[in-house]
Amino acid sequence: MSVTSPLNEKITSRELADRLAVGESLTVLDIRDDVSWVIEAPSLRHLHIPAAEVLADPAGVAASLDGPVAVVCHRGLTADPVAAALRAAGADAAVVEGGMRSWIGALQSRRVDLDLDGAELHQVQRPGRGCLSYVLISDGRALVVDPAPEAAYYADLASAAGARVTDVVDTHLHADHLSGARALAELTGATLRLPEPALERGIEYAASVTPLADGDSFAVGAIDVRALALPGHTTDMTGLVIAGRALIAGDSLFADGIARPDLQRGDHDGARAMARRLHATLRDRILSLGPDVVLLPGHAHPGVHPAAIAPTLEEVEGRVPELAIEDPAEFAEALLAEMPPRPANYESVIAVNSGKHPFDPELEAGGNSCSTR
Repeated sequence: MSVTSPLNEKITSRELADRLAVGESLTVLDIRDDVSWVIEAPSLRHLHIPAAEVLADPAGVAASLDGPVAVVCHRGLTADPVAAALRAAGADAAVVEGGMRSWIGALQSRRVDLDLDGAELHQVQRPGRGCLSYVLISDGRALVVDPAPEAAYYADLASAAGARVTDVVDTHLHADHLSGARALAELTGATLRLPEPALERGIEYAASVTPLADGDSFAVGAIDVRALALPGHTTDMTGLVIAGRALIAGDSLFADGIARPDLQRGDHDGARAMARRLHATLRDRILSLGPDVVLLPGHAHPGVHPAAIAPTLEEVEGRVPELAIEDPAEFAEALLAEMPPRPANYESVIAVNSGKHPFDPELEAGGNSCSTR
């Protein structure tokens, strides 16, 4: 669908994401010099013209544009004079407030289509980073899994459904993005749960954590939630089985790929050992849950997705050829051959998430790279 109303002079990242999610046709004019990561959506036209070039010929650039244009820079400052020059030349141009730094933090909720006896399950997507978190709501209680730093968003989402956040879980010590779990637990008074192996890795705030061991269960209203150890990406990676019908898998298996095994134990022998461990996890712990179980991954490709990403395990098996590899050593070599560069600042991100260093939003940059693809 095309946009019929003009943009204001400024547009927030959340508003931009919402308009793209319903298929509005927009041009994003990216005026940064470095465009190694960009705003993505199916209905989006991405145009890269550095700021100096636009300002040298705003009329010429405006003449090449068709419809509303969102001008984006790093922090939303350079975009102001560029958008003003384009508007003076007749273009419908708006500044993306906060630029790409703001886009990193934009959140959108997608309802997961899953029959849970009256309970609600929401997938919260971060289009700028490809991170996925979850909110399970039942009988006035809410569980939040792998929350992004904007804690108030999850509290508000639960409140809108007549619930309060009572439980917060991080599936593991995240290396590619900052966790909002502690902040959300402090904001709401919820029980903060972390996998027991995460505590063994070293958590400065362990005294405020309820350990979660493999096989542990707890209730969220009428819904049973069971912890399932899924080592391989890290030693502490732990999923949550929701009423036996869905698996919140964290960073283990994704809709079209497999988690990387090198962020905790290193490049060579350590990564290979973890990959072999991940092979056993995928075959014996995840796929054994059954083909109709819905996979709720911890990541997706960055960009705006109009619906929840929630395939069945049978569908995932058809998309991920590595799952058919029977030999653990062959599987490990296949994974290691596909891995992209490690996430930016990953060691510092781990240090923040374990409480060893202060929270620093500048550590997050670009899309996630926890998958081997």
